[in-house]
Amino acid sequence: MCNGEHLTISGLVSIIVPVFNGEPYLRESLDSIFAQTFSPTEVIVMDDASTDGTSNIVSYYGDRLKYYRQSQNRGIYGNVNDGIALAKGEYIAVYHADDIYFPTIIEREVAFLERYPEAGAVFSSDIFIDVDGHEVGRLELPPEVSGETPHDYRTIFNALLKYKNRFLRCPSSMVRASVYLEVGPYRDHEFLNNSDLDMWLRIAQKHVIGILEEHLFYYRYGHNSSAQRYHHLRKDQERYFQIMDLYLAEGDWKLATAEALAAYEAHRAEDQIMRVISHYILGNGEDARKILNQVRVDQLLKSRSVQRGRLFVLFLALKGLLRIPRISLLANLFYRRWHLKGN
Repeated sequence: MCNGEHLTISGLVSIIVPVFNGEPYLRESLDSIFAQTFSPTEVIVMDDASTDGTSNIVSYYGDRLKYYRQSQNRGIYGNVNDGIALAKGEYIAVYHADDIYFPTIIEREVAFLERYPEAGAVFSSDIFIDVDGHEVGRLELPPEVSGETPHDYRTIFNALLKYKNRFLRCPSSMVRASVYLEVGPYRDHEFLNNSDLDMWLRIAQKHVIGILEEHLFYYRYGHNSSAQRYHHLRKDQERYFQIMDLYLAEGDWKLATAEALAAYEAHRAEDQIMRVISHYILGNGEDARKILNQVRVDQLLKSRSVQRGRLFVLFLALKGLLRIPRISLLANLFYRRWHLKGN
């Protein structure tokens, strides 16, 4: 992380772009970053020991960016930590090498942070696109965090319990350099590719944060990204629960509403059902039965934050399926529904 001798340049925005084998989309992403209406900026590309043509694409931009190649794989947030240590900007944005940014995203985010000097970070809403760049949906902010005004920790924490982290869009984050210095690095060794959620909680404990309702970037999915690889046939509890359980245990349960806690446990039951499906696909019947026995149906049915009717039917179906030998056709149908590339 930055130390006391690190130079921070007022008004400068440092844009950190972690990339691993980003050849298919990197040029489009960088072109969108260099087309920004705001200046001055510095672009720092952190190459996570790529083995494709990433370095060749980066070389096209010459001294318009700073390029650092890792000697071995560090992961997304290991690279982000290294990039923050190199950044000179007053504001630090972390943008992704497979997303496309509208020309005004930096201008809009800087304007928010300057309008609200008490805010530690700001995020933008996004448009979801597939591998070919076709729009497939748009983020709609939960009412609790809409309005483009700063939100305090209680609001953010309860919204995360109720909706999971579907609104603090990491590839749009802009954080004051002084705040990163204050809260410390991403805990990437502990939380891996979910380290961003822990970071947003740590920032929100100390500073209000903002979310722009304007859709200011395209988020690409379905191309074997880090998030997709993580969820593919995932058998362990989602790290979202590890992080939120940690904060609840440390005393933040006192801030949680009954509605948010009910939604949180419904999300946990949903996660257990999805893990059962992964085990069923893989033929791990005993493990599937153990997890299904942990599902609290009463908790699943208490909250409208999940599709409780559909999940209840799925729960009953799995109860029956796990009493008989595995049916390969059904396992394949499950895989196509939840894990086939592009879903």
